[in-house]
Parts: sequence; structure tokens; C-alpha cells
Amino acid sequence: MLLRRACRARFVQTLVGLRRASTVASQEPVAGPDPAASSSSAIDDLSKPVHAKLPKRNPFMKSMFLGTVDTELLPFPESLNRDEQSRLTKHRQELEQALKTPDVRPPQALYSLQGPLENGGKRFTETELAYVSELLANDRSSAMVMLEHNAIVKLIAQYASDELKERYLGRLCGGELIVASALYELASSRQTMFGTVAQLDFASGKWILSGTKVFLRNGDTDPDMLLVLASTKHVDKMNKQDGTVAALLVDTKADGVRMTQAPLGTKGGLTRVTVQFNRVEVPSTHLIGSETEGAVVLTNFLSASRVQSSVVRVTLLKKVLNILTDFCINTKTSTGEMMDIELVREQLARMASVIYAAESLIYFTASLMDDFDGQDVELEAAITKVFSTGSLLGFASLPLRLLGPQALAAENTFETLFDDAMKLFIGDESLDSVKLFVALSGLQYAGMHSYETIKKERNPAMNPSYVISKLFEKTSIESPKQFANLQQYFHPSLDPAAHWIEFSVVRLKLAVECVLSRHGIEVVERHVELGRLAQVATLIYAMTASASRASRAYCIGLRHAAQDVHLANMFCRESSETVRLLALELEKGPYLTSDDDCNVVARNLFREKGYFFEHPLTRNF
Repeated sequence: MLLRRACRARFVQTLVGLRRASTVASQEPVAGPDPAASSSSAIDDLSKPVHAKLPKRNPFMKSMFLGTVDTELLPFPESLNRDEQSRLTKHRQELEQALKTPDVRPPQALYSLQGPLENGGKRFTETELAYVSELLANDRSSAMVMLEHNAIVKLIAQYASDELKERYLGRLCGGELIVASALYELASSRQTMFGTVAQLDFASGKWILSGTKVFLRNGDTDPDMLLVLASTKHVDKMNKQDGTVAALLVDTKADGVRMTQAPLGTKGGLTRVTVQFNRVEVPSTHLIGSETEGAVVLTNFLSASRVQSSVVRVTLLKKVLNILTDFCINTKTSTGEMMDIELVREQLARMASVIYAAESLIYFTASLMDDFDGQDVELEAAITKVFSTGSLLGFASLPLRLLGPQALAAENTFETLFDDAMKLFIGDESLDSVKLFVALSGLQYAGMHSYETIKKERNPAMNPSYVISKLFEKTSIESPKQFANLQQYFHPSLDPAAHWIEFSVVRLKLAVECVLSRHGIEVVERHVELGRLAQVATLIYAMTASASRASRAYCIGLRHAAQDVHLANMFCRESSETVRLLALELEKGPYLTSDDDCNVVARNLFREKGYFFEHPLTRNF
């Protein structure tokens, strides 16, 4: 018995030793006071230390389009050290108590989460904000307003002029002013990047803003300030070094600003707001960043908002799953307990696996944003939104499929949850546009680094030796070969998941080379293939985050860790098979799949201006 215990202890020490050293700066051992002694002062906001960051690394997901994996990032991140975790837990408890207090609105707690300490803010990182946002997600409208407000406050603190910070940050952190984003337009312009144009008046030193923007307003809160993206230069006058987009903070009460509202849906809670700017004078101090940094501001804002809005979606899915699980436990059918029905079990298990993967994506991406200075996470953030949104309506309607009309009974809340899911699904940007962004961003990165390879594949007659070498390659989409032995970076119980992830990365690389060599720069017009490529990348990132999280849970002995491993292996197995099928369709091309047939049918629909096929009872004699 003693020998068995000793061997068991030695095995556990070996597993823990297999975990690589943390890549998170805040996890590095530092000399300092005892944690117990400093716990009393950990809640003092003004004493909060700056979250340490490590140097920038190569993009994690973009590198997978080249078939490479940054193995240093595979262990699931522990972004917060013990002091940060203690402080965050205290803030969450305080906010939870404030939200339970009836008829009391805590603006300081809601609107100062990412503001500077000196302005009354909490200076939350993205990981901390995501953790706290789980409390607010039960109220969809308030949560979306708060998340957007905090993201813009963080941008103002990072990029705005000292004058703008001094004038507005205190009021924004105190909830006295609410800020929203106005980024999207209904009509596009061929002459400028945006239809909304800002021109600098050298005489007054102010920007003259003209154009129209559209945004969605959640709830009844009208914003006092707007973050507006506008073009500053004509397209034909641009060069490669030009920054043609500027970010401006505009007062909604300024002369020339006109806002009109149109409610969406029948239950309210979501309004489309159209903002018209008629030669609005914006002080130069209201420029966020320099005149050439508008694209950087936009990228940072979209990355943050995509990750944080996913928290609201995942919380909603959790709520649907919990209510549906409780319903199944307490409901009997003519054949027995509802929870014993195999179909019900399968659907709930798949829903749990998707929620687990989406939650893993959120905190994996948030850690990349927090722990590395200037890290390129635009692709990871977009994938997080695509994954969390893609299954939102399907699983929110699961009660309707399982329960039928009973799901709409007054005592059930499924109809309200489905309405919230539909409004979260709409959002400010379409899901297909984000998918195209995922695929094109990955292809652009791969094209820049594998230009010579693609050039040879597109000119086989001029590169016969390369063609012959490709014929003798041992790896293919149908039979991929391992290249990095990723299983050594996960717990041994996750060896199957590691193999499936590695095979999927190889398939992604081969599919990228196939698409680029077939279409070249015309790939931007191949939306169906781009959609498949985006789905492959999305599943690979979700597989990696899930397996990484399950490995960490098992290594440190978290409760239900064995179930984490089982769930991650199940998700990776099914996702790997989906990746294989999608990659094979990309390899076949439009003529061996149904893509070209769909184009023919669609062209006929447009020609006939609708459904033109004869009725099945029509006779020709």
C-alpha cells in the first residue's frame, strides 16, 4: 500500500512537471509581502498595480493558416495572479450586492470598470471584465450598453489627448455621460473608405464631419457621446503609408447632429438609430489617437466588443440549458422520465459542449489581449464571436424542438430567452461578414508568408521540380501526418484531442494552399469557399481552447475535471470530422461540389425575378 501511494505521488509530480512554465508575466514569481498580509489592502483601488505584459508574439490563429502552432501558448492561461484574483473576487461580490439592491442604480460600478484609477475607474483587464460581466448578462440591454461604454472609455484612456481625458473621463466613469459607437453605414462609397467624411478646417483647427451612421441602441438609454469613424482622404489620393480613417468623439447635442429612431421587433428593447452629421464641427482635441490611427482604434474596439459580447451570449445559453435541464428532471412522459430519453440527452450534451468551448474561447482570447503587449488578436476575437453567435439561435430554439407548444406556456421563460437570443444574434454586424473577415485575414497572412510557394503552384510549367516533389509528399487532406507531436503539451488523457487538433491544422494549411493556388487574388470573390475556410479555422481554435482548458483542469485537480476531459475529447472528435469534410470540399473545388450548381440556380432566380418552377400538378397537354 505504501509503495502504491509513493508511486501515485511520483506520477502526479511528473504530470505537474510536464506543465510548461507560464507565459503570463503576472504569474512570474516576484519577491513581495505575504499574500495574507496584503489581502487587507488588495481592495484599495488606487493601490492596484499595472497588469504586467510580455513581449508580443506571432499571431496564434493566423500562424495556423501556415500550418504552424505556437506551442508556448497551448497551456490554458492563468492570467491573474493571487492578488489580482482576490481583488477581482471582492469587486464581483460588491457588484453582486449592489445589483441585488432594489431601485438603486450603481453607475460607478457599471460604467467605470475599465476606466483609469485616478478617474474613479477600476482599470479592469479584459479577463476581469469578462468575469464580472457574467453577473450583468442576465439583463441583456444593460449589459450590452455597459460593455460598449467601457470599451470606448478604455480607448479614450489609451489614445485620447490629455485635454479630452481631463474633460470627459471623470464624467464617463461616474456614469454621468454614456458613450456608444456609431461605426456602420447603410450606403457605401467608392471614393472614400467610409461615406462619412471628416475634413480639417485649417482656419478654425476643427474637423468638419458630414455623413450618416447607423447603430443599434439596447434599452432606453440615449448616448450622450458617440465614437465615430470617418474617412479623411479620397481613395485616389491614398498611398500605402496613408491612414485614411480617423476616430472622433462627437457630442450628440452638438449643432448639426440629428438622430432618428426606429424600433426593431414587436417586444421592444432594440432600436435602430440613424445619425446624420451635417457639417458638424468637432474640436481637434476630440480626435482619439492621431489622424492616422483610426484603423488601430477600430481594430481594438471591435476585438474587445466581440469578446465581451460573447460573454452575454454564453450566459444566455447557460440559462437556457439550466432551465431546460431542470424541466427535464422534473417532467415525466408516458414512457418514463423525460431525462431518460436518448434524444434529449444527446441534444443537451451537444449544447453543453458548445457552451464549454465558447467559454474557453472567451478567456483564452481575453488572456492573449491582456498578457502580451500589442498582440494581434483580431482574428481570435472574430472567431470567438462567430462561434458564440453561430449556435445561439439553434440552441435557444432547442426547447421549442424538444417540448413543442409547451415551451411557449406562460409559466416557462423560453420565449423570452429566444427573443433575447434573436436580438443578440442581430447585433451591429452580420455573421457572414465576420466569417469573411476571418477567412480573408488568415489568407492574407498566409499569402504574405508563402508567396513563393503559391507562385510555384500557380505556374507548374515553370516549376517542374516543385511539381514532382509535391507528387511524393506523404501528407494529404485525407491522410494528414503529424508535424509537432502536440500531445506532449496536453494531459495524457487528452491524447486523442491533441491528435485531432494536429490533423486539423495540417488540413487547414493544405486547404489554404489549395484555395490560393486555384484562385489567387480572385479568392475574395469566392464567398462560399471563404465561408468553409472560416468554419475550419473557427473549429480548430475552439478545439484548441477546449482541450487546453480541460488539460489544465485535470492537471490542477479541479472539480469535475474528468468530465471536462470527456467533453473536450467528444467535441474535438466531432469537430475534427467536420474539418475533414470541409477541407475535402475545398480541395474538390466549385465544379466537383454543388457550388457551381447553386450559382446557376441563383442566376435563373434573378433572371425570372423569383421562384419560377412550374406547379407539380401542371400538365403540358
